Amino acid sequence: MISGGFQLEEASFPTSGGRIVSGPPPDVVIYAQEPGSARLVEQVRALATASELAGAPVFALVTSGGAAAIVEALRAGAQDALSSPADLSELRARLDAHARVRSELREAQDALRSRDLLFDIFQEVSATLRADEIFQTLVRRVGQAFGLTHCSFVLTAPGESHGRVVAVYENPAIRDLSVDLERYPEIQEAIRTERPVVVHDVHEHPLFQAIRGRWLQQHLDVNVQAAVALPVFVQGRAAGVFFLRTERGDPALRPQDVSFADTIAQAAARVLENEERRAAIYRRQASAGTTDELTGVASLDALDRRLRDEFERARRYQLRFSLVLIDIDRLRDVNARLGQDAGDRLLTELGALLQREIRAPDFVARYGGDEFALILPETDESHGRQFVERVRRVLARHTFPDLGPSNSPAISAGVVAYPHAEALRAEDLFTLLEGALVNGKNQQPDRIGVAAKP
Repeated sequence: MISGGFQLEEASFPTSGGRIVSGPPPDVVIYAQEPGSARLVEQVRALATASELAGAPVFALVTSGGAAAIVEALRAGAQDALSSPADLSELRARLDAHARVRSELREAQDALRSRDLLFDIFQEVSATLRADEIFQTLVRRVGQAFGLTHCSFVLTAPGESHGRVVAVYENPAIRDLSVDLERYPEIQEAIRTERPVVVHDVHEHPLFQAIRGRWLQQHLDVNVQAAVALPVFVQGRAAGVFFLRTERGDPALRPQDVSFADTIAQAAARVLENEERRAAIYRRQASAGTTDELTGVASLDALDRRLRDEFERARRYQLRFSLVLIDIDRLRDVNARLGQDAGDRLLTELGALLQREIRAPDFVARYGGDEFALILPETDESHGRQFVERVRRVLARHTFPDLGPSNSPAISAGVVAYPHAEALRAEDLFTLLEGALVNGKNQQPDRIGVAAKP
């Protein structure tokens, strides 16, 4: 029954059937001592330790014995105790306070479980080199953690009618399966809007109206309950989705579960970016190219060679240099508003601008879709930051035809200075540099991050 805004279930104690409650565990148990009963301690202890109550706090209303009986109830395991008859407003305030503490405790426990699960997942992933194995590990661990019916990674892009499934939790044998996206409106919507799509009931949500008609025509009994499609971005563009589905009877997906899955989706994005970067290096090495065709600056493999040379020179002769990574903020928005050609022209102009600003011994290369890396010999960390600020001032004065007057692109940056205690090889500098850029994106107001010192 409902009383005072609470869902209540009353029962005599002890119960004849052995069970105290018939449904799920309660949020709180209010024990009312029978007048003259001498079993207060025994009954409170039984309630406080009953497995079916799942640790729900016990409130004891003591009818006799005064303060001594209240002390006995608390010692027996009651969360709180009051003399009966109790003031209802005081009882309500105490219940609210304990409910608040219990809710905060649950949130803290969920956060700890998520942290431990993330640590376990990435520890397992760190021992895996192949991208397909990493994807399979991610879907398997998330599927197991949330008891999902379906969990997968689907690679696709805006405007495409088909997607490529690269990892499936419930069927690990699937590694490269083409699927018709008309059957998955949540995936199409996530790619189109570049936003997470969360549908709690596919049988009611308007997004599934057309596909429900097909289910009806084909006499399909679809047992799916909820669907989640989380877009995965690579170099500022949607490249696929992390796809979850539950069936009727499965545990409901909570907001914190979706948030956790989105964290995994971003990890997948980094895997895809690394794969794309490695593929780009391979292609450039195969063609012996040293210049990025779009921007005119050095290529990624040329950067790799130059950094190794600079690293060895600095190590041998005890010199210093800085590595700077500049990222164009919200390039994806420019592509969405003005088109891909406008975004490419912006990258070309920025590449030319950086080439004009560097000194003769400096080196600039295209690092990713919207990133440029620079090697600045004989430059420490503070001067590396000053270089980024100088580039910002030049950008502010420059007119970009596609953006219009007084509309310059914003940038974030990462800086790592060598020598650095964690840079034992040239490759280590790239890892430190990407971490510095992440720090920069999270820092206001200058959005310039530096590699953390050990």
